[in-house]
Parts: sequence; C-alpha cells; structure tokens
Amino acid sequence: MEIEKLNRGQFLKTLGMSSKALMAFYCIGAVSACSSEDDVTPNNGNNTGTTGNTDSGVTGTTSGTTIDFTVDLSNSKNSKLLTSGEFAIFGNVLVANTGSNNFIAVSKSCTHQGTQLAYRKTEGDLFCNNHGSLFNTDGSVKKSPAESSLKTYSASFDAAGNKLKVS
Repeated sequence: MEIEKLNRGQFLKTLGMSSKALMAFYCIGAVSACSSEDDVTPNNGNNTGTTGNTDSGVTGTTSGTTIDFTVDLSNSKNSKLLTSGEFAIFGNVLVANTGSNNFIAVSKSCTHQGTQLAYRKTEGDLFCNNHGSLFNTDGSVKKSPAESSLKTYSASFDAAGNKLKVS
C-alpha cells in the first residue's frame, strides 16, 4: 500500500476547513487568551481581597463595589510602599508611591481586556504588558488600545501612624 503525501492545504480541505477558517479559529483563540490577569506578578502578594486580614497589615474591603481599606505600612509585608516608585496590589486595587509619600490608588485591571497593570516609576504611568496600553496616574488613558479610564480611589497617608487609607 502506497501512502499519499498531502500538503497543508490539502490536509485542511480533507478536514473541511479552509486556511481562512483555520486562521480565524487561531486568531479567536489568541484574542481570548489575551484576557488573562496573570500576566503581571504583583509586587507583594497582598491580593487577598479579604476583610480584616491583620496578618498582612491590611484591614477593610479591597474588592467588590465598596473599596475601603487601611494598609499598615509598618508591617513588613507593606513597608516597601514607603519607597518611591514601589507599588502593590490589594484585592482589586493597585496602590503606588509616586514619590515623596504621595500615593495613588486605581483599579488594578486594564480597561481594554482586564490584564493586571504595573506602575512604572521612571515613566510615571501605569502599564499593561498585554497590548501596551498606558494610563496616567489620574487613571486617564495615555495610550490605546484602552479607551476608558481606570477607576480611581482616594489614598490618604498618615505619616504619624504609618497608615495608608484607601476608599
């Protein structure tokens, strides 16, 4: 018995798929894979989103519709936030020290496809490593493909108590 060799196009035709259909299938798979939130590793692993988690130095609500939490910056898990340019993820919120103990708090996910953001000290912006969207520290879009701004939260620092309140 002799085996007939098929080229790729002939093989796809035997499956009933044109090369255009296969490319469409591939592209849909690639696009849906872009919505992963695991593309950026948070700076400190405090993304539990729990209420009253005093072991992590975070108390309050870090995810959901009502964000209201306090970060104890004297806790070793959070003390790096006292350094200019550092950021951390708490539940659904990215908190960054933008310099001179000025803090911002914004939603942690890119508005384009939900990828977790990172704060970039040198550029002074928030970066999505998935498709390159950039956001200003006030949450506004600096560079597309994202089209809508990030949700922002109030961040007030109590230097005497070494606590950061986000609401």
